[in-house]
Amino acid sequence: MTEHNTPSPKDLITKPGSTSSGAQTTDHEIYGHVTTFSKGQPLKLDCGQSLEKFSIAYQTYGKLNKDKTNAIIVCHALTGDQHVANTHPITGKPGWWTTLVGPGKPIDTDHFYVICPNIIGGCMGSTGPSSINPATGKAYGLDFPVITIADMVRAQAMLIDEMAIDQLFCIIGGSMGGMQVLQWVADYPQRVFCAAPIATTSRHSSQNIAFHEVGRQAVMADPDWHGGSYIEHDTLPGKGLAVARMAAHITYLSEQALHNKFGRNLQDRDKLTFGFDADFQVESYLRYQGLKFVERFDPNSYLYITRAMDYFDLAADHNGVLAKAFSDVKTRFCIVSFTSDWLYPTEESRTIMYALNAVAAKVSFLEIESDKGHDAFLLDEPELFNIISSFIHSAANECKLSYNSAITEKIHSSLVAKEEKSEDIETVFSRRVDLLQIADFVTDGSRVLDVGCGDGTLLRLLNRRRHINGRGIEIDANNVNTCLSKGLSVIRGDAERDLAYFPDNSFDYTILSQTIQTMQNPKKVLEELLRIGKHVIVSFPNFGHWSIRMKLMFSGEMPKTDILPHEWYETPNIHYCSIDDFQKLCRHVDAHIEELTVLDWYGRKLRFNLPVFTLNSFGEQAVFLLSKK
Repeated sequence: MTEHNTPSPKDLITKPGSTSSGAQTTDHEIYGHVTTFSKGQPLKLDCGQSLEKFSIAYQTYGKLNKDKTNAIIVCHALTGDQHVANTHPITGKPGWWTTLVGPGKPIDTDHFYVICPNIIGGCMGSTGPSSINPATGKAYGLDFPVITIADMVRAQAMLIDEMAIDQLFCIIGGSMGGMQVLQWVADYPQRVFCAAPIATTSRHSSQNIAFHEVGRQAVMADPDWHGGSYIEHDTLPGKGLAVARMAAHITYLSEQALHNKFGRNLQDRDKLTFGFDADFQVESYLRYQGLKFVERFDPNSYLYITRAMDYFDLAADHNGVLAKAFSDVKTRFCIVSFTSDWLYPTEESRTIMYALNAVAAKVSFLEIESDKGHDAFLLDEPELFNIISSFIHSAANECKLSYNSAITEKIHSSLVAKEEKSEDIETVFSRRVDLLQIADFVTDGSRVLDVGCGDGTLLRLLNRRRHINGRGIEIDANNVNTCLSKGLSVIRGDAERDLAYFPDNSFDYTILSQTIQTMQNPKKVLEELLRIGKHVIVSFPNFGHWSIRMKLMFSGEMPKTDILPHEWYETPNIHYCSIDDFQKLCRHVDAHIEELTVLDWYGRKLRFNLPVFTLNSFGEQAVFLLSKK
């Protein structure tokens, strides 16, 4: 491996070619592209100061199409940089997100133009505290103004303007990169078609601020820091920065990941030394991470970037109401979290999802089971791979962007049936006649939540017939991917747990089709549906149907039918109920029955004026339209 020296701040002083706007762009062996803004193009900062001259370093992959509609920004995290999919020029290692970005990957550089900028405040070519201060001719050090996530995004927007790109197809990032994604959409809601914030938060917690402060104090306590002027003193507070990195790295992993990787295994020895050397493998690992980090990162940049993350609070910028940050958003979202991420736990992502839901944004949310901790978004997680692939694929289809990636087509061919023609809709749904009745109950343009949405069949029908603003809740990962690939908004979750997170009257209609019998607590679920929906639609197979009664009477066995097809010992149908049973439940929870449609074996409607016994005997399925009393 070729050894590389850490670049000097002097490397930022280049002689680039001019552009028509006065910005200057150059290629650099280490930084990729560098665009320098000057001549009346200052970057105005939240702290009240401005950078009159500044540079942004970035890498690009793929080609920008003629209409400039295929651009994707990938935002890096705290310790990342612009080298997302190429060999890093300093470390010699592969780019930090090669699992997702590259030819044939979910973010396919054969079809998309990928831009990964190094953030303002960074140390890989973008202007930061190690850059030369034009006023003094020396490195900024602590004279560099304090920056925010919004400042980083503002600089990126100037870069996109310089490229004459009006709208981004997608913006994606994890951790601090996810913060930038949220800030982008909040500040430029008309410029982002789709967005994927991953393993992130809308505000930094006090615990995370505390961890960052430990790291900053470690850097500043190093005698080689010299009040931030270590470049002038020709020193480097490497020991302090290494300790900061060690402490932070612990937060990126889960306890299970550390245990699986290291346990209490000793490092190159058979017994304890009874000293303070690295007896354990985990100690040696952290020391290695700290030392390698010092080789490629500027200590002052670490101070400034962590402070920017600490200041991040989207709700605070909108009178404490996160939903207001997204009030004008038309962007389609896919939010992803991981079960073992305790740095930015799933609850943080749910907060973002519910804020978007409050403004009727198109939002999907998925929590991925993983024992890898916060770093899971950077590692080989096949489910993340499939989710992003499905999301990108369907978003490209939605905005009619030419996209025919072989690898994503392979994935989706196993998930998505051939698109049904609209004129064949009656045939397509003939086996689920309750869905057609549900569509008759729903009004045009309404907000709909389909609980237990399966592969999205009902949502697609309602989209076609009623042009709804719809989303689903589904627990099965394959069904979630199928919904995403069909362009549907879906939340991966357990209805019996996750309905509680929705505010009152979030939807015009909440729907539970062929699902109530699978619930552990149907009464609680129905109460939640009535709370969050102005109207509730419930359909279910009627256990009182004559065919079931006959099987019980003559065979003495639990019956199996087309819509109740399981053996009793392996059935997901936990609570069988009849039409009369459900009516009693409605009375118990004070639900008003607005309409009831009972369907026979052939999908024909039975007359409601028939005796209850007749309805229960000859109605194979029931569809209720309910509201709160």
